[in-house]
Amino acid sequence: MSTSPSASLQRAAAAVLARDPDRLLALFFLAWRGFAAEPDAILEHEGLGRVHHRVLYAVVRIPGIKVGELATTLGISRQALHSSLSELVDRKLVKSTVSPTSRRERQLHVTKRGATLEDRASGVQRKKLAQIFAASGRSATAGWVAVMQSLAASVMSGSPGLLAQIVATERP
Repeated sequence: MSTSPSASLQRAAAAVLARDPDRLLALFFLAWRGFAAEPDAILEHEGLGRVHHRVLYAVVRIPGIKVGELATTLGISRQALHSSLSELVDRKLVKSTVSPTSRRERQLHVTKRGATLEDRASGVQRKKLAQIFAASGRSATAGWVAVMQSLAASVMSGSPGLLAQIVATERP
């Protein structure tokens, strides 16, 4: 089985980058910017930002999440969460209700409008990942997953929040 020129070039580039961690870090930063650019533009058009996207993403996937659990899941303080969450509630993208187990706790649910916005923003990222993985092949995809799991391991073990359960759950 012969190796394609692009696969050989990718391996050579990876070897060069592995010897220069600053280049890897720069590549990581640029990759994140490229990954976040389109969702950021969608949210900016609505007058929202990246924190709003993170909140919507979590609330869509964890219906009924409590405010404190959301803060833990996102790795931010309740104070840092307050402004973005209040804005989402005011815009009727997220609904906040009193918890049936404690009147002091608030549960969060995404509204239909909130779910639609989150799907638009996250959908472009899902599509981008699907295209990249299809072009890269199984081995590269498995490598990427291994790198992401390694990067997330300390966060997931130290203060996992509820998104860690989503990562750990196998889906068909």
